[in-house]
Amino acid sequence: MSIIHRMTLRARQDRSIRLGQCLARLDEVGRDMPGCLRLQIFPSRSDPLTWQVEGQWRSAGARDAFLGSEGVRLILAQAIDEGLFTHLECAVELEQQVA
Repeated sequence: MSIIHRMTLRARQDRSIRLGQCLARLDEVGRDMPGCLRLQIFPSRSDPLTWQVEGQWRSAGARDAFLGSEGVRLILAQAIDEGLFTHLECAVELEQQVA
């Protein structure tokens, strides 16, 4: 079983490109984290102001280590300080592995 964590962020008007650049740095953080199976950062096809961050983790502990890491904290703090987004929503789901 693995954990899938999604963050949805809505950029402020005229800040979507900058938000995407900031969020792209999360890939570097995730790549170095044990237990990271996949990490994707992408804009919504239907809304140019909405960005998705989707990670798949071997365990809840691996996910928590990523979310609690200094790198994630600094990236999100920068996005907040620069006023890049207006809304942040998180969701988690368990993915059952088929035998």
